[in-house]
Amino acid sequence: MTRYYEHGSKDFDKANPTLGEAEARDMRRIDEKGYTGETLEKTPDEDNEQWSSENQSPIAGKISGTMEDLERVQGSEVITSDEVRECLKDSLDCYQTCTETITRCLTIGGRHAEKEHLNLLMDCARMCNTNVDFMLRNSPYYPQTCGITADICDECADTCDRFDDDFMKECANICRRCSESCREMAR
Repeated sequence: MTRYYEHGSKDFDKANPTLGEAEARDMRRIDEKGYTGETLEKTPDEDNEQWSSENQSPIAGKISGTMEDLERVQGSEVITSDEVRECLKDSLDCYQTCTETITRCLTIGGRHAEKEHLNLLMDCARMCNTNVDFMLRNSPYYPQTCGITADICDECADTCDRFDDDFMKECANICRRCSESCREMAR
């Protein structure tokens, strides 16, 4: 049996005890709250200075700074080295190619749609995507993800090479290129 409560009834207040607390907040108009002229005349800069010194988290200093600081970090060797860019590009290309290859293999069917082959293509695509994520965040674990990605890409390339189709040969080549650049990053 469904029970309906009307606001203001005793049953409603018993079923929702916290609702009364919400109604207890200060509903006075701003001129009735006793603000002083000093409170209302503060400049936005004074408010920001007070907020930044009183309410700053311990990590805020690490993520805030000037535009020059941001450009320096973005231009650092770790983020913009040619090796990193190449590995990111190759990993994204491999992810895209393996995902497209899965679709084509499912359409063709037969040997192309064997469980082991499709699982390896999926593993390769997902690992490449994960690897890109670790690298973009500059995770301390990205050398390990690069190593695992290289191993999976090698195995996927070997499997794709067993087929005579041009799109399978292309997938194998892209997997090998990704494997090489990931292996360089894993060192």
